[in-house]
Amino acid sequence: MKRYEVLLRSGSEDAPNAAPHAMLKAAVENGLGSLLDRRVITELIGWLIHHPSTWQSGAIMFSVNLTSTALHDEHFIKFIELCLAKSSLPKGTIAFEVDSSTALMLADKMSGVAAALHRLGCPLVLDDFALRTECFELLRLPGVRYVKLAPEITSKMRTDKISQAAITGVVQMARVLGMHTVAKHTDTAAEQEWLTALGVDFVQSNALSPAAAIDSLHMTAGAKG
Repeated sequence: MKRYEVLLRSGSEDAPNAAPHAMLKAAVENGLGSLLDRRVITELIGWLIHHPSTWQSGAIMFSVNLTSTALHDEHFIKFIELCLAKSSLPKGTIAFEVDSSTALMLADKMSGVAAALHRLGCPLVLDDFALRTECFELLRLPGVRYVKLAPEITSKMRTDKISQAAITGVVQMARVLGMHTVAKHTDTAAEQEWLTALGVDFVQSNALSPAAAIDSLHMTAGAKG
């Protein structure tokens, strides 16, 4: 399966791959984050409908980050349900990522959102997963399929045995639960080898796999076809 994380980018000529951090921060602070989430989902599903070769040629998954305001939005899940029903995309094509700290802070909302997404066939990704007791409770949420380790866990793995043991512990826990683990901000092939040796399933790295415009996926699929 091919896996991609779909992110907003500024689209400016000077920095086409730059994230619009100021806009995202302002949207969340003013309770408008779910509007951005809806925009990303609408754009993504629209793009997939117009480029069916991208997902018809093999298993593929696109994950979208959810802001805290989306978890508060009582109409958000219904919006997702309607979008998926109209698209007729295979179940599991669209996944959703939630920052672990946000999931803990909004635990009363998160359980309902996770259950609803699971019912719709959307995998759940826990981002920036930390080695804290309360984080382990998040693994009980329905539909969790991927656990992205917080960078501070993996940054010292080559010199700190506690970090190595911690990574191995999370990996084993995830495997028992039928989940995959992901390491972020992996910059070198040597780091990837260490992570592989510790049992981590995937790495997400701008150095090893830089961000690209979504249209590049269609061009790749068309070339292979």
